[in-house]
Amino acid sequence: MTNKPKIGLALSGGVGYCLAHIGVIKALEQRGLEADVVAGTSGGALIGCLYASGLRSDRLEQIAREISWTKLMSPTMVFREKGLLSSEPIEKLVDQLIGTKRRFNEMKLPLSVTAVDLISGKAINFPNHPDDLIAPAVRASCSVPIVYAPLKMGNWLLSDGGILDPLPMESLKRFKPDVTIAVSFMPGQFEPNSLFEIGVRSMEIANIKESQISRKEADIMIELQTGQVSSWDLKSALTLIELGQKAAEKALEASKEKLSAQKPFWFDMINNKWGSGS
Repeated sequence: MTNKPKIGLALSGGVGYCLAHIGVIKALEQRGLEADVVAGTSGGALIGCLYASGLRSDRLEQIAREISWTKLMSPTMVFREKGLLSSEPIEKLVDQLIGTKRRFNEMKLPLSVTAVDLISGKAINFPNHPDDLIAPAVRASCSVPIVYAPLKMGNWLLSDGGILDPLPMESLKRFKPDVTIAVSFMPGQFEPNSLFEIGVRSMEIANIKESQISRKEADIMIELQTGQVSSWDLKSALTLIELGQKAAEKALEASKEKLSAQKPFWFDMINNKWGSGS
């Protein structure tokens, strides 16, 4: 073979859990692997856009160490804005980290971001046009219902992509990857202690069946058991990154045997032998 097979990476939502995606990216890098196309929902859209812009895992880990909810939210007039908080700080943070007014056609890697239109009840996949702006799409995808006010964009009223598409495998497959890697979370049993946690926990429960269907479509499924860590606990960033890295290493190692017959090239890729003639 002369053309490197295309690797697709689907990153699920999960609010603070999305920091574990950084550990997955770190594990890929350590094996000399890099995704060629990326699809993200909610928190996965945030990490996905940073990765697709060209940021490496060491820079992503630095960002995770410094992130806080004060950088990701601001209060709203609840009854007027339809949410407790504004997601505008997310848009500003994306612009700050990848460059102001970056467009989908300017990214290093092709990227798909999923949001949901609360008016039509349909999933909206960005980009609709190659020159669509990244930051507003990511902001919309991360706008957890009730917690964050939805984003008005044209005729759409956009909210969290995880409402309909918690693991964006269909979006990823539009890029026609040769191998698909998906990352999703399996939260443990715990009592939500805030309105924020109740909102996210409700979405997780409502999407269990949909997530199970999407998981079956991935060539390599990386499932992270988050235990008792709250999805709103950004202080557990390093724990989540380590969790993601270990889960990815385990899944990648298992993929050698699983994919060897179906996709013979994968054995060489996973062992960093692609193009070495070995």
